[in-house]
Amino acid sequence: MGENDHYSISVERELSTKTLAEVAYVGNHALHLQASNDFNDPTPGPGAVQGRRPYQPWGAITMQSQDTGATYQSLQTKLEHRAGNGLTALVSYTWSKFLQFAQTPQAGGNTGYEHTYSPFDIPQNLAISGTYQIPVGRGRTFLSQSNALMNTVLGGWQVQTITILRSGMPYTPVVGSDVANTGVGSQRPNRNPAGGTSGFQKSLKKWFDPTAYVAAPAYNYGTVRANTLRGDMRRQFDASIFKNFVMPNETTLSFRAEAFNISNTTSFNAPGATVTSSSCCAITSTSIPSRDIQFALKYNF
Repeated sequence: MGENDHYSISVERELSTKTLAEVAYVGNHALHLQASNDFNDPTPGPGAVQGRRPYQPWGAITMQSQDTGATYQSLQTKLEHRAGNGLTALVSYTWSKFLQFAQTPQAGGNTGYEHTYSPFDIPQNLAISGTYQIPVGRGRTFLSQSNALMNTVLGGWQVQTITILRSGMPYTPVVGSDVANTGVGSQRPNRNPAGGTSGFQKSLKKWFDPTAYVAAPAYNYGTVRANTLRGDMRRQFDASIFKNFVMPNETTLSFRAEAFNISNTTSFNAPGATVTSSSCCAITSTSIPSRDIQFALKYNF
């Protein structure tokens, strides 16, 4: 049976009557998680793959197991400030490490296990959000004595923004052939002992240097660990403006205009990572859509 232990400790302090800070350590330790393991891979060597499998006449076999584990450790911080006059701000920052342990045929077939970064490891994550009540309309700084029509049109609006900056997702360099001759796909290269190209410059066509890697010798698995390369950081800037209109019989009409990725900033997915391919390392897609603006009207009764 799987086991999942959560633990945390936090300290919260009021820095002023308007500012609150919190620092927390949050961790998680998972054991005996369910997995699907290879069971019939041959050892590396020459000759037909099928004829060298341990259990004949069957091909690749997988079995359900509970030998996967994971650990998550993080420092989480938060600073909240209420400036008054309808302005609030919240800054959250997380610094973390997410590791996993699992059977990895690419690291040794039936007996290959690997302790490395999780594909969901995001070491740094910064989120900044704010809300501002535009000071126009009844009870506010400007047009506080406005008539009903003017207050309906101009008064009571609020603006919200959120900015997200976080590390790119990890990915794994691979080779494009069965070097070990075991039928296991997505095998790894070795690090190039001579190093990579001198003065390599990252670009969309070459996000990482493929010459920093070499294919393993014939009938061997490569030694590069999974998820040791990292994609482009995520940058997203969203904003919205909204207002609630008071309607008869205690009902409310809500209007909201929202802009996602309002700056139309581009963030990219991981590149192709087959180091033996001529098209290696090129980025071909984005991780977030281009600017998207939508309007919503909701009647609450």
